Amino acid sequence: MNKEIVQQIINDVYPEIVNHYGAHDIYEIPTVEVHTNIFARISNIDEMEGDSCPSGEFCKDENKIFIYFPYINDKIDLIKALLHEYRHYLQPRSAEAYYYDLGYTYENNPMELEAISEEQNYKLFN
Repeated sequence: MNKEIVQQIINDVYPEIVNHYGAHDIYEIPTVEVHTNIFARISNIDEMEGDSCPSGEFCKDENKIFIYFPYINDKIDLIKALLHEYRHYLQPRSAEAYYYDLGYTYENNPMELEAISEEQNYKLFN
């Protein structure tokens, strides 16, 4: 999928997700930005490449959801990425460090498992 199609789907679907789940009690609803990859976003160089290839990311420091369009295969992938990252936005900000301090890893962190589980709800927005 190209960047323009991804952006159009976000424009159509993201307001529905926000309406369905509501806002965090403390934080404003995050904006969504579309980038080539995490390295291009951080360096501000679109051609930048790297090894880590997530389809999305929630940055709590910036209160933004980043979507990396080359790693989105179709509309369902995009909806799942938005749901996953929006779940992270709704989670308590301090819980991530708390679970890692307890010895959880990325693969078994309850917050990550909850976000993965949220992806199953893509059918509500497809």
